[in-house]
Amino acid sequence: MTLEGDCLPQGNKLIAFANLRGENGLWNSLSIDTDDMMKYCTLLFAVYCGCSTATAQTDSAFDAGLAARDRGHYATAIRAWQPLAEEGMAEAQNNLGHMYEEGLGVTQNYQQAMAWYRRAAEQKLPQAQHNVGLLYHFGYGVRPNANEAVRWFRMAAEQNLAESEYMLGLAYYQGEGLPLDYGQARQWFSKSATKGYPEGTLMLALLLLSGEGAVDNQPDPYHAYLWARIAMQLGQEQGDDIRAMATLELDESQVIDAEAQVGNCLAQALSDCPR
Repeated sequence: MTLEGDCLPQGNKLIAFANLRGENGLWNSLSIDTDDMMKYCTLLFAVYCGCSTATAQTDSAFDAGLAARDRGHYATAIRAWQPLAEEGMAEAQNNLGHMYEEGLGVTQNYQQAMAWYRRAAEQKLPQAQHNVGLLYHFGYGVRPNANEAVRWFRMAAEQNLAESEYMLGLAYYQGEGLPLDYGQARQWFSKSATKGYPEGTLMLALLLLSGEGAVDNQPDPYHAYLWARIAMQLGQEQGDDIRAMATLELDESQVIDAEAQVGNCLAQALSDCPR
């Protein structure tokens, strides 16, 4: 299944702080603005079903809705998906939720968005589970509820959805909806990062640099440099701050080697990239 992400309005600003020892032995503070990162961590839109049980006619109607949505013919998209959603097609239910959340072809209605997302989520569609978690996280159509958000993120993360793995890592890192646990945060950020999720690569680099979540709590500037550069290649400009701090702890040969590793990692699966 291929997916698209669309941005929600932003909630409260979240800042990730790391205490870092510089070349002069003094500890400095590096902050990463996770509010900027969370604008990418929003609702997921199912753009292809691929259901083995779906008939050719169902696939055709679903695809017609996608084509209409892409052309900006939102009411037509809704007419294509509505009967499929009512018949129980999880992807169509998720997409109707998207339309209600964004107010595309209908009056924006977060309660309706949640209702359709939940119907799809209860069928174990991970993208819908993620979307339910986001509505609870931001408090759209419901009271903000970090515990409930985490519950839904975990369901999707356990189905290997990178966006939810990242959100679960963030919950552990911030101690919101879960006990503060840098080790768990590191594990979930790593899972997200190795799937190429940009915000996951950035947070993994930050934890590698600070040593938070490591078994020995020791900074790892080499791998922090490596993942910061990967984050930069994936569009995360804040990775340059981490790269600069990590460089202070590395000699020239280590920097050259790390740069070569970046190319190798991007040329093959990030899951094989050292961390």
